[in-house]
Amino acid sequence: MLAAQYNAKAFKGEEWQGSYNIAPTQMIPVIVDEPEGREIRLMKWGLVPFWAKDAKIGNSMINARAETIKEKPGFRDSFKSKRCIIPANGFYEWRKLTTAKEPYYFSPKEGLFSFAGLWSAWVSPESIEVETFTIITTTANKIVKPIHDRMPVIMGHNSMAAWLSPATKPKELEELLMPCSDDQMQGYAVSKIVNSAKHNGPECIERA
Repeated sequence: MLAAQYNAKAFKGEEWQGSYNIAPTQMIPVIVDEPEGREIRLMKWGLVPFWAKDAKIGNSMINARAETIKEKPGFRDSFKSKRCIIPANGFYEWRKLTTAKEPYYFSPKEGLFSFAGLWSAWVSPESIEVETFTIITTTANKIVKPIHDRMPVIMGHNSMAAWLSPATKPKELEELLMPCSDDQMQGYAVSKIVNSAKHNGPECIERA
């Protein structure tokens, strides 16, 4: 399904089973553009820059702010040459209340979301290569804003092609990192069971 939708080569190795409640550090399908064409690869969520001494830095690099990725040392090299797309059926955000957080689920009105991301290849001291990624966030649109002030950058077909292309100029790339239009998505409250990654079934996205 992913291979056909993104016109990409299917990933090799272990098949990905899908998830209703993905958490940082997990392996997720990611679309990259190589000279031979687009590929789907399983990567770990939480970008580890190639120069990092310890992979634990990835735990704090699950998201990258669109406004600062050109300057941040951990993201600027990937912004130049390692851009990717993360397919998703939806995403969660939490509204802060006085004593708790209330989870909401946001999904596309049709198809999949295509999140803009950056990736990196890191080699461990044991000479094991690990590919990792981060999701780029921007200011929230009118659908998400009542719940949270940030949201993933969601790409359309044309912007996705430009984002992945090595020929796109930095200024043009920056212009792609905007909130998607409100009419592309919907959102509603869901159960607090999504607060724990051990819950991973269709009940996670049912209306509360």
